Amino acid sequence: MKKLMTRVLVICCFMNVIILGGCSSFEPTKLTLEIVKELAKKGEDLTWNDFEQYNYEDIGSGLYIYHYNIDENYCLMIGGGDIQSAPMYIRLVSKPNDSQFIDDGKYIDIRTENIDDFINDLES
Repeated sequence: MKKLMTRVLVICCFMNVIILGGCSSFEPTKLTLEIVKELAKKGEDLTWNDFEQYNYEDIGSGLYIYHYNIDENYCLMIGGGDIQSAPMYIRLVSKPNDSQFIDDGKYIDIRTENIDDFINDLES
């Protein structure tokens, strides 16, 4: 009987290790301005997959529109009709101070425009 109890205990411990190991959750990383600048170096080769590890909110309705909060001044918006195709746009957006509507802010497409120039123009 003692051997049986030992085997049951070993099996239960083994199962717990397997179950708990499989439950480790993937925790997305916060997108930062530095990461955006690094990703922008890929230019037109940027895809949806380049951003999948970062925290986002899907705000699209009929289109895929992913909103990535960066900080109090900026966010990134990626939009398109199909996440298997190249995005229609990948915009770094300056959050407007007086509006809830992101489209009211100034933005650039990070694939084709210079991020540092954009930031410097906003600060001057």
